[in-house]
Amino acid sequence: MAEQIRDGSGKGHLAKVNANQQLYVKAVTNNEDDQATEDGRAFNINTGVITLTNGTETPLLYVKNNETQAIHISAIAVGVGPTTGGTGGIPKITVIRNPTAGTIISSTPTDVDINSNRNYGSATTLSVTAYKGATGDTMTDGEDHIIFFQGNSGRLFATINEVLPSSASIGIKFDPQTSNTSQDVYAALVCHLEDANE
Repeated sequence: MAEQIRDGSGKGHLAKVNANQQLYVKAVTNNEDDQATEDGRAFNINTGVITLTNGTETPLLYVKNNETQAIHISAIAVGVGPTTGGTGGIPKITVIRNPTAGTIISSTPTDVDINSNRNYGSATTLSVTAYKGATGDTMTDGEDHIIFFQGNSGRLFATINEVLPSSASIGIKFDPQTSNTSQDVYAALVCHLEDANE
């Protein structure tokens, strides 16, 4: 007797196969990020608004992965408000790979405003060290990894595909226009935690 694929729910259904030996299925396919959101493994990390009061490059965000699983970063967002006094040039955003030193980390750490699960029904939290920067802070090591130019105001939303293994870190710096005396900015990561069961 031929093998049969039976319904495990006990209702007695059998799988249907056509004349080309193809199994009939009805499936819903989610991408990895959508599935992570549904599972409660997706997060938004956001500095909140930071007011920069000079024209010096400043670290906005530092995140270190304290989880056992890797964190997958699917987008970086940087919001840039109008500058007061800034002239010349285009503001530059630099993503730093594996920073470990600087005052944003060592002497003036301030937790980010938002570390939130993207599934409103999930109580799962993301174990990261996540600090926001301020004028005068530094991030002195790591490796320049990605550079973006941003208009004098607006929002950068860059879809990327970065993996932050356990204990790895990422930083975001912002270099405003020369002579800036006041500019509101923020930085955010859209990310999800790797499925521990895979």
